[in-house]
Amino acid sequence: MQRYLLLLLAIEKVASYKPVSVIHPVHIIVPLPLQDDTEELKNPFGLTILKVRPVIDLALDDAYRKFQYVPPDSMAVTYRDSRLSDAHGPNVAIQQLVKNRLDCIIGYAFVYALAPVARMCPYWQDDDSNGIPVITPIGLTMNLDNKMEYQTLTRISGPYKVVAQSVVALFKYHNWTRHVFLFNHVKDAAMGVGECYLLMASIQMKIKQIIKMEHNFFTFNQNEKINRSQMKNYLMQSSFLGKG
Repeated sequence: MQRYLLLLLAIEKVASYKPVSVIHPVHIIVPLPLQDDTEELKNPFGLTILKVRPVIDLALDDAYRKFQYVPPDSMAVTYRDSRLSDAHGPNVAIQQLVKNRLDCIIGYAFVYALAPVARMCPYWQDDDSNGIPVITPIGLTMNLDNKMEYQTLTRISGPYKVVAQSVVALFKYHNWTRHVFLFNHVKDAAMGVGECYLLMASIQMKIKQIIKMEHNFFTFNQNEKINRSQMKNYLMQSSFLGKG
């Protein structure tokens, strides 16, 4: 009897899902900045609505006509200006959720707006939704690798852990035991660090598992005038540390 009741509940759950159609479309929100912005740390990949919209239009056309995944005009795409804000950005998704017009999120350019939304989306459930999928080209750092916390997050670009694994494999293959990193590091009071630093942090975390070194990196800011004598000093110290 218990199994029968569970089966009835499962059938009722499946029956409650409506087929995708013009009447019951898939509601997709694309939260991105409307205009290009000079804030490199907040938008390291230069994503905007104006740049992304033509790509999504082509993808929709393929889904409707070429592959016929869903009926024509059955995906309702809403573009919202995220303003590169970690307050306003998540709120545009919440507004769509309140209207019951949120089935999928594609976007975000600012990782501090992406992270809280990606954490909450598995719990945004109702009668016709078992959580909201988030598809993004950003958020490549290792702290977003936790699928228990970010259950519905899909990153379409290779995360930094893949680069880190490749570097570790290279070190093991050549039996390298000493190394020095010299990389671009743009600092900001609000953001703290940029993508180069986050990439190197992911690599360093993996390399430390096989090699122990106290200090093995130097940084510079590519947006500022580089001091030649300082760079020369970095290279000399790198050579000394690298040779041991």
